[in-house]
Amino acid sequence: MKNSIKKDVHTGTQPIRVLKHNLTTRLVERNQEYIKSLHSDFKLNKKINYHSANLPLIEGQLPFIDENGTINIHETFLSYTWIICYYFLVLHEEGFAIPDQIKRNISTHKLPNNQLLTEAEILFDYAKLLISVFEPWDIENNPNPEYYDEETEEGWYILRNNDLFVEVLNFILYHETAHAELEHIKKIKSQNLTYEERKPLEIEADSRAIELILNNCRNRNVLELAIIIGLASILFFKNNLNGGKKHPNVDQRLENAISLFEPAEDSPIWTMLSLFLKVWDKQFNLNLKNQPIYDTYKELFYDLLNQVK
Repeated sequence: MKNSIKKDVHTGTQPIRVLKHNLTTRLVERNQEYIKSLHSDFKLNKKINYHSANLPLIEGQLPFIDENGTINIHETFLSYTWIICYYFLVLHEEGFAIPDQIKRNISTHKLPNNQLLTEAEILFDYAKLLISVFEPWDIENNPNPEYYDEETEEGWYILRNNDLFVEVLNFILYHETAHAELEHIKKIKSQNLTYEERKPLEIEADSRAIELILNNCRNRNVLELAIIIGLASILFFKNNLNGGKKHPNVDQRLENAISLFEPAEDSPIWTMLSLFLKVWDKQFNLNLKNQPIYDTYKELFYDLLNQVK
């Protein structure tokens, strides 16, 4: 039986509201001294502005830090990110990992659930819609973090995804604190940097955020996957890797993260990256071609990526 976990403290209009306190709590707990030092140096505002507006992502709903050191996050972005996490978690398990184990005669804890995968795909279509058009989240019929039955397989995925989502957002929030720590906004203004000159600052903020949270993590494998999801989630905005005027290309940010992780040949990172590119290819009909056989998912990922480039 589905139950709502919403409480009076959960303000906002979208079901993602029930997790907003989890984001800030883990952000501080992960490295209290670091956050306190930014507060005491007046580089980072103690308050995070949480914007609740029924607007699509393209209407200013992406996270940013302003010149006063205030981080701004938006409900629609949080909704979009939770859904991307959920879809790829279910896709990886139900569409790849479990069927692969069965194919290789390895015992599994469950059989694939095609209905779960179908429902996740419907939810993913809703996430892509949120990029340009806002519509309410159908919590009666679609998976969501506010209204669910934790005793079902869907509920199991929701609970697992909630934790993954918080890790993804912690990377994104630490990216913003890195901008504050490294005084990037001040540098942009004092040196009158062009848009092209600003792009290396984004890579620098990514690298600092990765350093900070990898030094304070519970499960490195999960956190590395979370960072990859956070960076790759922007793929579904358009049919190319261009990061736009202010940001580096998506592949540059991904490859920077990979260089810091130094993942093994059999790391699940390569599987997840390959899934992202395959789903992105399907969305925009990029006509990426698979070779008959790959020795590793790392080979598959770089083959697909080089075709895009």
